[in-house]
Amino acid sequence: FFFLQVPMPGLLALRVLRTACPPLCRSFSSAARKGTSLPSPRRPTAAIWGFGCGMWGTRGVTSSATQHLMGEAKAGERKVPISLLSGFLGSGKTTLLQEVLHNKGGLKVGVVVNDVADVNIDAKLVRERSSSGIQTKSGEGVEFVELENGCACCDASGELLACIEHLLEISAVGGYEYDRIIIEMSGVAEPRNIRAEFHEAMRESHPVFDRSELTSMITVVDSPHFFRLYSSKNGVADHEELLGKEEQKVETYDTMKWVEVERKVVDLLVEQVECADMVVLNKVDAVEDQTNVGSLHSIVEALNPNSQVFECSFGKVPMHEIFGRDKGRIVMSDDDEDIRSAVRAATEAEARASHGGGGHGHEHGHSHAEDCAAPACDHPSHGEGHGHEHGHSHSHTHTPNAAEKYGITTFVYSRRRPFHPQRLLDFVALLPVKNATRQSWLDHVPAEKWDLGNLFDGKLNTSMDEGLVTMHTVVRSKGFVWASSQWQNALYWSQAGAHFELSPLGMWWAATKLSSWPDGGDPHSSEVGNILHEFDVSGGPHGDRRQEIVFIGVGMDRVKIEALLDACLLTDEEMALAEQRTKDTLAADPVTVKVDDSAPSGRKALTDA
Repeated sequence: FFFLQVPMPGLLALRVLRTACPPLCRSFSSAARKGTSLPSPRRPTAAIWGFGCGMWGTRGVTSSATQHLMGEAKAGERKVPISLLSGFLGSGKTTLLQEVLHNKGGLKVGVVVNDVADVNIDAKLVRERSSSGIQTKSGEGVEFVELENGCACCDASGELLACIEHLLEISAVGGYEYDRIIIEMSGVAEPRNIRAEFHEAMRESHPVFDRSELTSMITVVDSPHFFRLYSSKNGVADHEELLGKEEQKVETYDTMKWVEVERKVVDLLVEQVECADMVVLNKVDAVEDQTNVGSLHSIVEALNPNSQVFECSFGKVPMHEIFGRDKGRIVMSDDDEDIRSAVRAATEAEARASHGGGGHGHEHGHSHAEDCAAPACDHPSHGEGHGHEHGHSHSHTHTPNAAEKYGITTFVYSRRRPFHPQRLLDFVALLPVKNATRQSWLDHVPAEKWDLGNLFDGKLNTSMDEGLVTMHTVVRSKGFVWASSQWQNALYWSQAGAHFELSPLGMWWAATKLSSWPDGGDPHSSEVGNILHEFDVSGGPHGDRRQEIVFIGVGMDRVKIEALLDACLLTDEEMALAEQRTKDTLAADPVTVKVDDSAPSGRKALTDA
């Protein structure tokens, strides 16, 4: 359990259930605490949730091939590119992998799979052998390493770098070089965990990465079942069709060891979609109502606007589309940057929508700054934004894009004032979240009836209370939250369909000594520059503390949603009480930020320590 204990008199406690995976909780490594130029979960905290499993291996070799599977780097300079392939069981990962192997055009491909038998390479081209205790099968131009324990994301993934090492050793002994290594993850793999472990191994100069590198993350989606899975209120263990043979009929995490079976299906589905450089919508031919393919494509693009989305059947996607691109943005990102990127994408989408879809290129600031009277509003059109006025009109016509066609909109709720915990709990009860009501956390009937397909079909239950109707148009929301009961600590807000989670993210940067920032607070660091721009430099005393939540939905009413959230903010009287209490009990923030045109980022961090 994670509790938002309320320090202010008269306020009730907000309790948010957080089902954590004990083996995946570990302390920061020294490298992560110091901060580096590589992406990492860097907020100072006692432990990082969800990043488990160590991975070990040794040196690899380089390749001289120049076709699409080998990536874009020049021969002699490049490292062997590694691609991670994720997706639920039945989505078509293995089918896509077979397509790659059958159409590789003479290139050398190393593959790590969970079950060699599932790949079904012609038996005449397969021979078994064992080396260093790792089972391998090799076909013509293909080397396989089968993970003995099935999954490559939790406890068993200690093998993963050893498998990569083994593949590289095989190629070295054989006198050839790989053009690409592909790792097929299990259906319940958590790509963020794998990405984090790769980044940590890179920070610690793991020798496997002397000559290989993670370059892309690919997720395969089971198109006919996406809406059903997104609407699910159940955990992974309740969907045996999503589990492998060894993972079925397991009731607890402790029994399964390597899969967090209590995790909600929609939560894992969203992670696989959002943590991908490329999303393959497979089996689109099997979607019963073909008009749903367009809405599926649009919602996936809204969930991950930084990805390339492809539609296909039987895994038939041109290899140059999947493997012939430069290193993806997602693969080199981290959890904080994922949220920043989502905020940027939503802000850009807002700007396009406010100008009729982006039919013209110039930018202007319009009415938000003069119309919005919300407390401590931090909309981009305020302060640092451009609030100039102009009277010219626009007469161009606008052709709706796909998202607009299906009613998908996105916006960022941004404020510089903390939430009142009890009022925030009341707001959460309006979301289509199972186990969250004003009276208890047990039977939330409206959430049981929430369905993504019905939402697209315009079948939202409008007989509910107005607040429920308003919030049941939200498909996804995520971002940073500031609660008055957690003055020093940022919280991560994540809602997907009927799943909701509010979890500790770490200390706000304003409350963190500059020496503990990434790269030691170096003003020339791009990561430090990103952090500096999260600070309020308009005179506010609270640094980077803020509400910054991205909302994605179908037919959302932004004005009503923002009004409901604004009602959760502290009043002026409550704010004064909270500020006085923190002044009496907490040390002053060690870092403040000022505008400085001479600084690389245009801002300068001032520190008391």
